[in-house]
Amino acid sequence: MVNIRVKTDGKIYNAKKGNLPLENGDEVLFEMDQFQDIGTVLECCKSKDNCVVDDEVIVIRKLTDKDKERVVTLKEEANATIPKCREKIEKHNLEMDLLDADISYDGKKLTFYFSSTNRVDFRSLVPDLASTFKKLIRLQQVGMRDKAKCMTSVGRCGRETCCRKFLKGDLENISIDMAYDQNLGQTNSNRVTGVCGKLMCCLKFELSEYKKSKKNMPLPGSKVKTPEGEGIVLSSNMIKNKIRVELLNDKRVVEVDC
Repeated sequence: MVNIRVKTDGKIYNAKKGNLPLENGDEVLFEMDQFQDIGTVLECCKSKDNCVVDDEVIVIRKLTDKDKERVVTLKEEANATIPKCREKIEKHNLEMDLLDADISYDGKKLTFYFSSTNRVDFRSLVPDLASTFKKLIRLQQVGMRDKAKCMTSVGRCGRETCCRKFLKGDLENISIDMAYDQNLGQTNSNRVTGVCGKLMCCLKFELSEYKKSKKNMPLPGSKVKTPEGEGIVLSSNMIKNKIRVELLNDKRVVEVDC
């Protein structure tokens, strides 16, 4: 068995993989409920409440180059449905910000992603879309972090956002403690938030290295000995592996190697 996250709805399923040699992050073609779709292999189910056990979910194979070409073609077809869907949304006077669309690998299911500040009653919209596109319609409301993933956005680093470019799997496990571990907790909140308004996903990338460095450094407020005398630690720079110390004898602030 292996845990996979479905691309089109984000659900995690415990699926049969047979003898396939799969690794975390592999993209696979799977079958369930008479549909074939694309999913991403996860190392584990981080929340049992979010993991659906279904004996009918079967991994068919890892994506081949031909499969990837078909995915590109399906994405172009899905994008072409967005203008018409927006027309239908306006027709039904619904407050929905349509973001993106996907078509399942077998072409049977069409998923539209949208954001909204309010709960949306789209019971009249779904049959209209089904009649127009001749497919099973799924409307998926997404939060701010997923909204940024659906849109082409540029982060403060000047590059395409990580969630859009390469991140797969759970994006909701970023905490403010990660910022504090990297001496960013006291900075302006805009320094640690992304275009989605949430904490930046990249706070997690180098966290393990920061924690290793932090273990070897004295805490702020502790007393240390330096070549220039004893002093009190004011702050630490884990990248440079240095600390700022206020000397007890003359109150000078010096930077020394840790």
